[in-house]
Amino acid sequence: LAGHEALARLVDDPVRPPDQWLTEAAAHGLQEHFELAAIREALTGLAHFPSRTYISFNVSPQTLLNGAIEAVLDGWPLDRLMLELTEHELVADYPRLAARLDPLRRKGLRLAVDDAGAGFASFRHILELKPDVIKLDISLIHDIHLDPARRALAAALIRFARQTGSKILAEGVETDAELAVLRELKVSKAQGYLLGRPMPIGGMG
Repeated sequence: LAGHEALARLVDDPVRPPDQWLTEAAAHGLQEHFELAAIREALTGLAHFPSRTYISFNVSPQTLLNGAIEAVLDGWPLDRLMLELTEHELVADYPRLAARLDPLRRKGLRLAVDDAGAGFASFRHILELKPDVIKLDISLIHDIHLDPARRALAAALIRFARQTGSKILAEGVETDAELAVLRELKVSKAQGYLLGRPMPIGGMG
């Protein structure tokens, strides 16, 4: 066990997936508030986890650029935290974003690019920000044992990560066959229903 990813689950009516809540929050100018509230809640999970493990949570480029994340993370052990930069937003000013992240990363905070292989934005994030971790998207992992194209793209990203000093984490591993291929490709970290299902923070550790 290396770490835990924080996932949001909202129970208010109307019951719907968290990405729909986030989209509505963004439409009303509340995306940063939504994200920071989720991160504050996720941070309480550290008390439940073994000290050798980390906790990761998603954050949008805009929330990072606004600068509020520093105050939220103040006083927490940054070497046990990982920010996952979401794929879904383009970044207009990568140097500014890198400058925001640099002081935190120098203190041990890890940066992951989420959903690699799912779209163009994630590749730009990887090239411009040089993340500590590249997370292979579930769309790339699903049935990787049956699809030579998926396997070839995953292998290329793994080679890229090795040459640039990033680590690979495979998302959405659901079968032994998928895991076996990832092991053949020398992927050492993975997450998914095969390995562990979501559960309340208090029920972990």
